[in-house]
Amino acid sequence: MPAPRHPRILALAAAAFAAACGPKEAAQAPGAPAAPAASAEAPLLRLVATDFAFTGPDTVAPGFTTVRLVNHGPSLHHVQLVRLEQGKTLADLGAATQHEGPLPAWAVLVGGPNAAAPNDSMSAQLTLEAGNYAVICVIPGSDMVPHVAKGMARPLTVAGTPGTSAEPATADTMRLADYGFTFSRPLTAGHHVIRVENAASQPHEVVLVRLAPGKTAKDFADWAMTMAGPPPAMPAGGATGIAPGGHNLILADLAPGEYALVCFFPDAKDGKPHVAHGMLHQVTVS
Repeated sequence: MPAPRHPRILALAAAAFAAACGPKEAAQAPGAPAAPAASAEAPLLRLVATDFAFTGPDTVAPGFTTVRLVNHGPSLHHVQLVRLEQGKTLADLGAATQHEGPLPAWAVLVGGPNAAAPNDSMSAQLTLEAGNYAVICVIPGSDMVPHVAKGMARPLTVAGTPGTSAEPATADTMRLADYGFTFSRPLTAGHHVIRVENAASQPHEVVLVRLAPGKTAKDFADWAMTMAGPPPAMPAGGATGIAPGGHNLILADLAPGEYALVCFFPDAKDGKPHVAHGMLHQVTVS
């Protein structure tokens, strides 16, 4: 599939983590946290990423679903789910991305788990409506070519009898605006299920990173522009691009420390990443 119209989606985030998230031992390190548990008994859509492909089911039932990304590749990967309306297909999406500008209205960004390091996993929960979807990774490699352009895309059909799992109520809500993040309450250490709502006028994402001791959100944003020296943060979760009015639940196990929230999604007007418009926030987890 050709490179998407949004080649800068997570481009800076990928560059920022590429050096930090090199190949790891396949076995989990002693004392490392397990993958966050799902917040409800929702059906599981498990997608395994390699360089450069996804494997997983071709069809899933509609309804509230846990989407789990398992990264078996040596590179950073994420899951961007795109609902294809008006009978469009993955091939149509590829053709549409040949031109600059926002995606067509029939390509609806519904989110998914954000970047997972090699031999790690990330999860997000969302309601899948019946229809055709594209599963893509638009993180670029060191050559700055998005993985989708290297074949990291597959179709997904959502059809059949809807599941009966209901979306749970959550105590933590994160709202995405043009251009900022707000929380319903301060984040604390431990397991969290965070409802991420896009209340803005254009698509947004959230990249959640844990900052190294003494580093700030601005340090991370500045470093992402140049990649000079060691990375000042490591990925801790998040949700990929969500259209206005949409939402995901993200699952995160937070240790005490400093965290940054960043949106690298390109602006609908000038194409600059939203972090350049101030969509950067630092929070203390205690």
